[in-house]
Amino acid sequence: MAKKFGFITIVLLLMISVAGFAQSRKEKKMAGFVMGNYEVECMGTGMDGTQLIKVWGYGNKPEDAAYQAKKNAVHAIIFKGITGGKPGCMTRPLVTKPGAEVQHADYFNTFFTNGGHYLDFVSQSGDGSLERIKVDKRQYKVGVIVAVKHAALRQELETAGIIPKLGGGF
Repeated sequence: MAKKFGFITIVLLLMISVAGFAQSRKEKKMAGFVMGNYEVECMGTGMDGTQLIKVWGYGNKPEDAAYQAKKNAVHAIIFKGITGGKPGCMTRPLVTKPGAEVQHADYFNTFFTNGGHYLDFVSQSGDGSLERIKVDKRQYKVGVIVAVKHAALRQELETAGIIPKLGGGF
């Protein structure tokens, strides 16, 4: 009987410890932009320092996926760069220092919150049409063409002290 009680206790402690380390639904939703679960493609550039890119996002509803795609577009410009598609987009990311996303986590967590400051640098372009793909019963993959204000985003990151100013090394 004591052996059985000990076994049950160990199993319960193991379950509690695993549940304690699991992310909550809200944390998983907030961390969506960090997972790298998106694709980006250059569609062209504008005269005023904007980049027109096609970006894909995932969500439970097409509207949520389109919203996530905007967040992904800004994240790609900052951390990944745009390598696919037509020529003209900046292939290098704005932030090239390794570990900068972790080092400035407070800034980026606030910047990328739902309805956050990143929305000042992205707008949906064209006729507003979306490419929708139903991935499974509850998830959609949506492609959106957006314009990202690359020059303004660079200036924002320079002002925040995350990247060095252009010409600052001369």
